[in-house]
Amino acid sequence: MLSRAELKDRQLRHMKWWASGLLLLVFALYVLSSSFETRYPSLFYLAAFTEAAMVGAIADWFAVVALFHHPLGLRLPHTAVIPRNKRRIAEGISGFIEQNFLAEEAIVARIAQYRPARKLCAWLLRPDNADTVASYAARLLAYGMTVLDDARIRRFLLDLISKKARELDVAAGAAEVLDVLTQNGRHHELFDQALASLDELLSRPETRRLIAAEIAKNVPFLKAVSDVLRLDLDEKAALRLLEVAMAKVGEVRRDQDHELRRRFDAFVAGFVQRLKADEATRAKVHALRDEVLANPALGRYLEGLWGDFRAWLAADLHQPESAVRRRITQVVGSFARKLDEDAQVQQWLDEQILAAAPALVREHRAGIGRFIEDQIHGWEERRLALELERELGPDLQYIRINGTLVGGLAGLAIATITQLAR
Repeated sequence: MLSRAELKDRQLRHMKWWASGLLLLVFALYVLSSSFETRYPSLFYLAAFTEAAMVGAIADWFAVVALFHHPLGLRLPHTAVIPRNKRRIAEGISGFIEQNFLAEEAIVARIAQYRPARKLCAWLLRPDNADTVASYAARLLAYGMTVLDDARIRRFLLDLISKKARELDVAAGAAEVLDVLTQNGRHHELFDQALASLDELLSRPETRRLIAAEIAKNVPFLKAVSDVLRLDLDEKAALRLLEVAMAKVGEVRRDQDHELRRRFDAFVAGFVQRLKADEATRAKVHALRDEVLANPALGRYLEGLWGDFRAWLAADLHQPESAVRRRITQVVGSFARKLDEDAQVQQWLDEQILAAAPALVREHRAGIGRFIEDQIHGWEERRLALELERELGPDLQYIRINGTLVGGLAGLAIATITQLAR
C-alpha cells in the first residue's frame, strides 16, 4: 500500500504528463498545419491556434516551474521563488495561523459552539468509553507499580520524603491547626464529646471491674484490710471513685463556665503559644518528629504495608475481571450520569472552560506560531519546495493546461480579427 506522499507524487507525475502531452500535441498540430497551409488555406486558423497555444503553454510552464525551481537549471532572476523566500514564507505562515486560526474570539466561539461538557458527558456515557478510561487508568497504575518496584526508585523516594518531612515545621503546623480548632469555641464541642464518651465509659460495668482490679493491684494495704475484715473495700472504693468522677464529669458538661473549662482553655491557649514562640517546646516537638522518622521499625512497617498493597494491586490489575478496573469504570459511569442529569453543572463547566480559554490562547499562541516558523526554518530549501510542490503541484498543472487552451483561443481570435480586418 502506497503512503500518502507516494500517492501525491504519483498524482503530480500524472498531471505533469497531461500538461506536457498537451503541449506536444499542439506542437505536432502546428507543424502539420503549417506544412499543409499552402495546400489547405483553412489550416491557417489551426496554425494560429496551435502557435498561440504553444506560447501560452510554455509561458505557464515557466511560471509554474519558477515557483519551485530554476527552469532548465538557469538561475534567472525571480525563479525558485519559494526556496529563496523560505524565511519570509515561514514568518508569513506562522503569522497567518497565529492571527487567524489562533485568535481568541475564534477559539472561544468554536468552544462555545462545541459545548465541551455536553460532548464529554455523551462520550463518557457510552460503556465502551468508560471501559477505555478504566483500561488506560489501570495500565497507568500497572506501569507505576513496575516503576516503583525498582529498589533505586524506592530508595530515592524514601530519601526525598524523609528529607522533606524533616524540613517540615511540625510545631507551627500544629499551632495553626489548633488555632483553627479553637476559633469561636470550636474546641469545646470536642471537649464536650470527650466528656460524653468518658461519662459513657465510666458507667460501664466492665469499667468498674477494671478500676477495682487496678485499685487492688496498686493499693495493697487496702486489699489486705479488705481480706482481713472480709469486706469488699476495694470494690466499694472503686465504686465511690467512679461516682465522684461521674459527678464531676456531669458537672463540667452542664456548666459552660466551669473552672475546669477555663483551665482547659488556658492550657490550650498556652500550648498553642508555646508551639509558636517557645523554642524549647518547638525543639521537643521536632525532636519527636526526628525520632519517629529515624525509627527503623516505622520504616519496616511502612515498607511492609507498601509491599502488601503493591502485590495486591499488581495481582488484581493482571486479572481479566480486575476489581480496580471495574471500580474505575463504575466511578466514570456514575460521574457521567450525574453530569448528564445536572444541566447547571454542565453550564458551569462550559463557563469555566470559556473563561480559561482566552488566557491559555494568549499564553501559547505566540509559542505555537514560533514552533511552526522554526519547523519551516529547519527544513532544507529543497525539502520545502518538494513538500509544497507535492501538495500544490497537481493543481498548478491545470494552469499549464488552461494556459495552453486559453492561449490558443486568444491566438485564434487575434488571427480571425486580423483576417477580417484585411
